[in-house]
This record gives sequence, structure tokens and C-alpha cells, in this order.
Amino acid sequence: MRPTIVLLSPLADHQSIVTRLQQVGVYSEGLILDLLDRGECSFGVDVSGDVLGEFDAEEADEVRNRIGEFRVILLEYSRVSCVRDLLGEVLQGMSGLLDTNYGELLEYEEVLARFRREPLWDWRSTVAE
Repeated sequence: MRPTIVLLSPLADHQSIVTRLQQVGVYSEGLILDLLDRGECSFGVDVSGDVLGEFDAEEADEVRNRIGEFRVILLEYSRVSCVRDLLGEVLQGMSGLLDTNYGELLEYEEVLARFRREPLWDWRSTVAE
């Protein structure tokens, strides 16, 4: 399985992000994961919310305390450069948290600002810093 991130969005922004994902490339529904193709980059997308079952009660409460009621989107990606470009398009102007699956819950704007400052930033290699 390829690396994944989880987008945790307030109810008001969730559907807008789903719509943006469906419009930024060639999007097709799949049996387990939907597929989003963007040139040399492809992504698995799960908007079912099933990944929320992997969050323990404390994690879900932390998210609710930070952004209120929320929905989740699982994104499977091959390279950080691909997901960086995708997030730059779909998260602009949205609020929520990105779960890196490396122990960090980062606000969307913080992620976008970090990519602008450090285009080669990879959360997978900065966990130990």
C-alpha cells in the first residue's frame, strides 16, 4: 500500500473539498478506493469515512475540539511532490486538519504555508526533528 494522509474537514468545507478532488483531474469511482489521475500522479481517494474507525476516541475528540464536527477523506499518494500540488489546489481557502499518519495533525493553512516556504518539505522525514 502507498503512503496515506487523512483530511479532516468541518462539515461546511468537506463537500467543497470532495467536489474539488473530483474536478482537478480524471476522477473515477472504484470498488475500494476511487482513483484520481493527474498526469504523472495518481491518487487513491476514499470519501466513505471508514478511516475514522482507525481513530481512537481521544484523537477524534482532539479534532472536534479544534475544528468542530468533521468528515474525513483518505488520500493515498505515491510522491510528496504529487500530493503537495494536489493539496495546493484543493485546500486553498478551506479549513481543517491534515493527519500526516506520522503523528502530526496540521492545519491546512499551515501545510500550504510550509510547502510555499519549503517546496521539498516531506513530513515523513521530519518527524524526528
